[in-house]
Amino acid sequence: MVLSCPGPMRRHEASLLPMSRTVLPQVFLGGESQLLAFAAAVPGLAPKLFFAPLPEIFAGQESLQQARRALGTKEANMREMVHLRFGSVRDARVLKGARNAAVVAEFASAPMLTASHHPFAHGHVVPAAIGRLYIYGPKMVRPQAMGGVALPATRLPQAFVAADLAASRPALVGKRGAGAPAGLDLVRLADFNSAEWAAGAVWPAQAGIPPWAGKPAVLLPWNMAHFGSIVPRLLGQLTSLRRPGTPMPLVVILPFNYLGQTGIIRALIADLRAAAADPETVLNEMILARVSHLRGLAPLKAISRVAWVDGNDPEYWWSLSRLSASGFDPILIDPSSAGNRFSTRLAADEDIRVEVDTRFGALSFDARLPSLRALPRLLAMTGERMARPRPARRAARP
Repeated sequence: MVLSCPGPMRRHEASLLPMSRTVLPQVFLGGESQLLAFAAAVPGLAPKLFFAPLPEIFAGQESLQQARRALGTKEANMREMVHLRFGSVRDARVLKGARNAAVVAEFASAPMLTASHHPFAHGHVVPAAIGRLYIYGPKMVRPQAMGGVALPATRLPQAFVAADLAASRPALVGKRGAGAPAGLDLVRLADFNSAEWAAGAVWPAQAGIPPWAGKPAVLLPWNMAHFGSIVPRLLGQLTSLRRPGTPMPLVVILPFNYLGQTGIIRALIADLRAAAADPETVLNEMILARVSHLRGLAPLKAISRVAWVDGNDPEYWWSLSRLSASGFDPILIDPSSAGNRFSTRLAADEDIRVEVDTRFGALSFDARLPSLRALPRLLAMTGERMARPRPARRAARP
């Protein structure tokens, strides 16, 4: 069984790897965490699990067998090989000659207003070679194969959401990415450097204990595969509220489903710098964080246990589930006028349109954002949650 997901390429040493030699830069949220949770949930298959950073690179039987011989493993019949693709539907890929399936963790959401003619721009189509879906619940989007062919879907048990978190160590992963021994990469936006971030440079490697340690902070997951994300707009609104002497929490941004294209982060920094009355203060009080090993969750919780989750994100339920199961205290920014069954929520009351140029062309999305008048309520809720005792662990069901 070959597992794959989108992500930066530079850290992988080969085109096919046993799971014990797999290095994933970010292991807590998004497609990478879905892959690791799946692997942890099927320990009996460990000797048969392999990771392919770029499954589409293989032309078929012979090229894959060459990779297997290089690993010292026996050759296999391609017809018996299964490839599972994790991550955004838009980034689905196939392993030629194998039986391909997509693992879908995205909720069905409102259709885009406009889209290019790219066949995968809508996020509701997978390559024709994918013959089955694995889903986490009834609300998942059900993409079709090329030509509008409906695909059979199998529901994964609840254990596949947090099996890696339940283990004392990340099951089946014996090597962590470059970074601090704690498994947490940190850098202030003011200090962001594309090459260092891609290589795994972290704050402790630069200057010892971060100067923000002990200050009030909030975590903000950012799904970089969701082009309609409100996170950049929300950060812009927070920037506009900042005034000298006004108490504001530090914002620790957790990008995930990240392909290694740092231009998105650089554009965010440029926009915040242009919008801020005091750019240096703003960029020094916004931090990028990346959990490179699950042991990094403890120092992340030491920074903050409270997180804001964008309810416009198709993977919001996954982020809520992982945060809650790890002992964090998430607040859902809920765009649904009917409300959401997650108890801690703030209604997003302002309709916005997100227009963005992507690798699939120009796309437009409707979304809902907390208005400027609602942000003080979000900040108050955050302060209340910070003052509460440590929450009990719980896992949300999709």
